[in-house]
Amino acid sequence: MFEIRIICDTPDVPRVAQAVLGSVDAVSVRRYPTRDRARTRLYITAGHRRPHRDCPGCDGDGLTLWFLPDGTQEQRPCTGLSADALHAAGLTQGSTGRKPWHRVTDH
Repeated sequence: MFEIRIICDTPDVPRVAQAVLGSVDAVSVRRYPTRDRARTRLYITAGHRRPHRDCPGCDGDGLTLWFLPDGTQEQRPCTGLSADALHAAGLTQGSTGRKPWHRVTDH
């Protein structure tokens, strides 16, 4: 397990977050403004990408439909988060949410 820290311009958050989340298996995602509030800090706790056989976000094939900033949709690697979770965490275009996301485990 590892943590990824990203600082980026706020409008770039959806594009950057989805690109990173498509290459790891996220355990949690947190989003905060920088101290000067000019940009956004993302903290993604993750592990190496595994097969997505039981993933609710992609039906087990490892791909899911992504909503792109220009309003189009494209099949890309699954982030492991549902569309609702991405939106609530503020990781989709136009979402204003800031709710941290944590994977629910069986433990």
